[in-house]
Amino acid sequence: MITGCEGFIGSHLADLLLEKGLEVYAMVYSDAKNIDHLKDKIVILSCDMNDDGRVEEVVREAMPEYIFHLAAQSFVTVSWEDPKLTLRTNILGTLNLLESVRKMETDPLIEIVGSSAVYGPRSEDELPMREETDFRPTSFYAVSKVGEEMLGYLYAKVYGMGVIRVRPFNMTGPRKTEDACSDFTKGLVEIEKGLRDVLEVGNLDTVRDFTDGRDAVKALWLLAEKGVPGEAYSLCSGKGHKMKDILEKAISLSGLKDVKVRQVPKKMRPYDDPIYVGDNSKLRGLGWEPKIPIEKTLSDMLDYWRRNL
Repeated sequence: MITGCEGFIGSHLADLLLEKGLEVYAMVYSDAKNIDHLKDKIVILSCDMNDDGRVEEVVREAMPEYIFHLAAQSFVTVSWEDPKLTLRTNILGTLNLLESVRKMETDPLIEIVGSSAVYGPRSEDELPMREETDFRPTSFYAVSKVGEEMLGYLYAKVYGMGVIRVRPFNMTGPRKTEDACSDFTKGLVEIEKGLRDVLEVGNLDTVRDFTDGRDAVKALWLLAEKGVPGEAYSLCSGKGHKMKDILEKAISLSGLKDVKVRQVPKKMRPYDDPIYVGDNSKLRGLGWEPKIPIEKTLSDMLDYWRRNL
């Protein structure tokens, strides 16, 4: 069962699990266009994570052997605008899921897919960030991810449930919306189509660790097979990219000339961690490594927006 299956990572994970011959139950809350191509191959169950009764119904209907918990309010900017929604959905929603599983007679493996945002800002001598790095959240979103992860830790230690905690760094690729790479590639295609004249951007001085979502879901399945319950794993490429360089790559790949770029306040966050790079050696130790280079990711994202705008 995949909660939040209609999302970027959830939809790619469903693709992968079907390839492996698994029966997939998709818990969805909103627009499910990302899994329209799978609607005859998976069981789609509508559910709001804040509705504890409905969560329990869905879990009992699916009776899953594996649960990938991806449903969340996943935008940092939205968390500043609506902290209560973010904390309620991400923390209490996770509690509803874990309680529903605890009441079942089966003992599924549960992956709580959190965020590297729990680590917070770091000086260069503290990089790359590892699983033992302490938490220093700097947004309501990050606080919510600390909360859901600690619930997973508690249920693993107190109730002996098979919970694995995953801390993805920046995941991007086709189907991703509302991150910098998506904004860059979508904006460039809009310029191609004559829908805009200027590409609006935020902070281009930050450094981020990007992994293609299609690589990321392979890591999630590997953790389901080989991960140690109770443990946490950072999911990242281990490489830092300056956002200015990412933008320049995207422009070059688009083939556009003389693109006008403007930094705008609405794309700036109240606080932006300057450098965010992780250490994936623990995950690599299980046999995973990222395969898709950033140039391929950006090229595929441009093609995605050309098909979908």
